[in-house]
Amino acid sequence: MGKKILILESSETLQKIFTATLDKEKYTLQFVAAGKDALYKLFEFQPDLFLLNTDIQWPGSFEIVKIIRSIGCFEFLSIGMYATFPAPLDEVCAKECGANTFVWFDRESFSQKVNELAEIPTHEIDKQALAQIKTGFNDSLLFLKATELLHWDVRKNSMFSELMHLIDSLENIEEIVKSFLLLIAEVCEVPIASLYIVENDGPHGYYVCSENMGEKEIDDFLKVCLTDFERVQLNYNAVKISHKKLAAKSSLNRFCSKDVQLSSYESETLKSLSGNERFGTVHIVSEGNISAEKRSFFISCVRNTAAIFDKALTVKKRMFFEKRIRHAFSRFVPEQIIDSLVMQEDKTDEKLGVGETRTVAILFSDIRSFTNISEKNKPDVLVAFLNRYFSTMVEIIKKHGGTIDKFIGDAIMAEFGTPVSYEDNCRRAIAAAYEMRAALPDIELGDLVLPDGMKFNIGIGIHYGDVIVGSIGSKDKTDYSVIGDSVNLASRLEGLTKTYGSQILVSQSVLEDAGEDSFCFRHLDDVRVKGKKNAVPIYAVDRNEEEFPFAYKDAYIKGMDLYKQGIWNLAKNYFEKALAAVAGDKAAQLMLSRCEEFIKNPPKNWDGAIEFLTK
Repeated sequence: MGKKILILESSETLQKIFTATLDKEKYTLQFVAAGKDALYKLFEFQPDLFLLNTDIQWPGSFEIVKIIRSIGCFEFLSIGMYATFPAPLDEVCAKECGANTFVWFDRESFSQKVNELAEIPTHEIDKQALAQIKTGFNDSLLFLKATELLHWDVRKNSMFSELMHLIDSLENIEEIVKSFLLLIAEVCEVPIASLYIVENDGPHGYYVCSENMGEKEIDDFLKVCLTDFERVQLNYNAVKISHKKLAAKSSLNRFCSKDVQLSSYESETLKSLSGNERFGTVHIVSEGNISAEKRSFFISCVRNTAAIFDKALTVKKRMFFEKRIRHAFSRFVPEQIIDSLVMQEDKTDEKLGVGETRTVAILFSDIRSFTNISEKNKPDVLVAFLNRYFSTMVEIIKKHGGTIDKFIGDAIMAEFGTPVSYEDNCRRAIAAAYEMRAALPDIELGDLVLPDGMKFNIGIGIHYGDVIVGSIGSKDKTDYSVIGDSVNLASRLEGLTKTYGSQILVSQSVLEDAGEDSFCFRHLDDVRVKGKKNAVPIYAVDRNEEEFPFAYKDAYIKGMDLYKQGIWNLAKNYFEKALAAVAGDKAAQLMLSRCEEFIKNPPKNWDGAIEFLTK
């Protein structure tokens, strides 16, 4: 015998389509046109599947499904709902009231959809329960069932109203969990309820219970809960979860008589608003059976209040994010940058941990001949001096919007453009370097002893380029840092300040981004540093236009032009003129020495750039 299908459909046209579409050998169809008739026909026909149109009224189709689900023998009856012109919430309401599936018919796919409905898996009706209920089923019972459903709807609405007040306590997720579980336990009439939720630091378990419950009963219940939670959250080891008892309430004692075993258990999953993420589970257990009405209420409440928990987790995540950001950056980043980071969306938190590519200005600063200085001083004197020096330099860098990446001995590495980027990152980096140089005379040396003839000095290199930004390190220690070839080049430029006798060196990309007229740039050379194939033009940043006279700059520029063309004998004359204008200038002396060397030993494949093979 084929599958028996009862169809609640008032349209004769649609009834004919069902008859014409479904295979008569596979299905036996029975039609009814009114909801009340359908309820009586269920007992008589005992179908494998019940289909109904969402347009049915008086009573409505959704109410009919709710009533059917409240009748014990039809608790697992396969029910499908359909619509030819569905309202916006039809599908949601169909699932809410207890239908197994919902489909939308259109002209092109009507036949296919009819067959899909017919193929809904069926559940065998409990014949014994059916016989018991059938004898007393009448209009009075229908009225009673409708009244019960109305009662539960009122209780649901009341509970939702109570839960809405919890929005005021979004910053205290435990308080929300406690209130929610107590409401669930009291309305569902269970002695214990638990909730497991994934927070920032991992999963946590909470429960409320009757004062009469024994430790063994509680432990047995929580073990079952953990097993179900593990099925939902496969990435967590539930055994490690600690359970926090939020309340033992005397009002729940009436649901814990000890006369009946805790035997009827239910659980439901907490899902995000999008439905794509499962972040927790809710569990209850009762003495004796949990009625269909209470089960429906439990499921509905969990699903409808998941949004509150989702929001509470978002708030807690933001608070955790803010705390972590302020802790990580407070010493090295301007306060306004931290405020800006905190105000950004939560996805920023993810980016802080996951590598991303950014274009930033990297600054390296180093104390000249610090090894010689350290040999002359005791460790405590060096440390005290470095603390004073770093404090001054860090304040300057932060003032201009930079971020301290790390201290490497006596060196400072900083970035302009991460974690917060500005339109003028390079200008900020140069301005910071400019002020760092100007602050040197004010650095308190204290007991620091400098080698004979040495003046306290620093070198600064700046490059602008792409880097990879993220939290880098091991599981025990991570630092927010940048890596990449641009970092290496900035470090090389700092090292070249000693070679060219300039305190601040920047690359061509820094000059272009900052603007040629923004500072006093002076082209020194084109170099090919270790690790780089292409030559990089490098520029000194002078204090002002008057620091080097016109005669010097004019001679140096003309000498560089001839030098790059390989006309070293003429270039030599111009570098001599530059030295005459500024006696002892290290850059002009270096270029003069190269010209003299190249006149004697011309380099092969000359392209105008000198190569430095050391760091």
